[in-house]
Amino acid sequence: MKIRFTRPAVVAVALVTGSALVGSPAYAIPGSPNGAPTSQDGAAVTERSVSTLDTIDPGTTDPGTTDPGTTDPGTTDPGTTDPGTTDPVPADPDTTVPTGSFRINYSSVWTGQRVVIGQNATEFSDPVDAPETLKRVVSWGDGTSTVLSPTTFTATKQYNRAGNFKVTVTITDPAGNVSAIPAKTVGVTIPAGQITLNKKAVYQGALFNVKINKVPAGAKTYRIDWSDGSISTHSASRRTLNNAYIHYYWKWDAAKKTWVRNGKGRISGVRALKVSWGNDKGYAYFQTAAKINVVKDTSRPTLTIKKPSSTNRASSWKTIKGTVADKGSGIRHIGVTAFRVTSTGKAYCLTPARKWKRYYTEADVQKYCTYSGVKVKVVKGKWSLTLPAGLGKNQYFQVNAWVYDWADNFRGTYRYATITRS
Repeated sequence: MKIRFTRPAVVAVALVTGSALVGSPAYAIPGSPNGAPTSQDGAAVTERSVSTLDTIDPGTTDPGTTDPGTTDPGTTDPGTTDPGTTDPVPADPDTTVPTGSFRINYSSVWTGQRVVIGQNATEFSDPVDAPETLKRVVSWGDGTSTVLSPTTFTATKQYNRAGNFKVTVTITDPAGNVSAIPAKTVGVTIPAGQITLNKKAVYQGALFNVKINKVPAGAKTYRIDWSDGSISTHSASRRTLNNAYIHYYWKWDAAKKTWVRNGKGRISGVRALKVSWGNDKGYAYFQTAAKINVVKDTSRPTLTIKKPSSTNRASSWKTIKGTVADKGSGIRHIGVTAFRVTSTGKAYCLTPARKWKRYYTEADVQKYCTYSGVKVKVVKGKWSLTLPAGLGKNQYFQVNAWVYDWADNFRGTYRYATITRS
């Protein structure tokens, strides 16, 4: 049967996204006031015109009695020209472009291998705006992009087609200025390998062989998806996989660390076998490598135990003979065992090593004798089993035989006799 190998760790592929924060608006720096408060001269000057000196009364113009209170500069109200309420002068617009750089792990990969770009906090900046206000976007060159959040410094991409793709990272500040970081080119190819099968069609569960005709340059391992839920991993130096089969669906049981049946349905129809090649950069995507038609098998095998001429004689059962045949997938397993019970009630069954084993319970029978049964050789549809010494007079005897074909169709039969003669 096909050996189910440990399933690698298939890694899924997520892109880290986020949104840039909106920056605070730029504030204008206040200029000088538009006007300063006015002040008044504290001295009043009076200009007079007279016709004769005799008519002038000097007492009425005594400067010492002049009341200057109406022009006291200390009482002047400057509030109407308070510079704190003066409208600010608009600042110059932000036209400074952010700067930055980024790194990329591989410049050439296979489809499905991970390309990772890196841009840490020291690799982008803006002289005006804080780093968390800058919007950063990775464009992968295939029409897809990834937005980096302020705390995200890597992004991962797996290309699903071949080509040369220009990867860029643009940085935009709140004013709309965009950086122009030079692009880095990634060349993507599909690994060219080749496998063939020795059969175009098989019955459910029947065996077939796989041959690895061509291994891509640089490949160190490969995985095969058998189309039944199971995946096996192999060294690239292994060029043949024999005794593969497709029958049931399987799933990996992590607790048991093995593949287990997933459901009871049988697989049929044209099945696509897929291959994923691996090198130091990881595994490529699976690609269909071969197809095989799995044919339903609904016929059960036939099985007989030949009746000896004298069923009551022990010597007649020394060599047990029978026939077996299958019209579909073919015989996968035939098991035979025998039982004898003495006149004193001691019970024995025949082990796969062809030795009598005393048993006490049905569990003993299963454990020692009927789990696989005695392996017999089938030649041209006939089988035979020679019993060891032990069967004799006054014993009960029974022989059981069962068979499975490769599609797990079952047939069982038995014969029994009371031995009265040697």
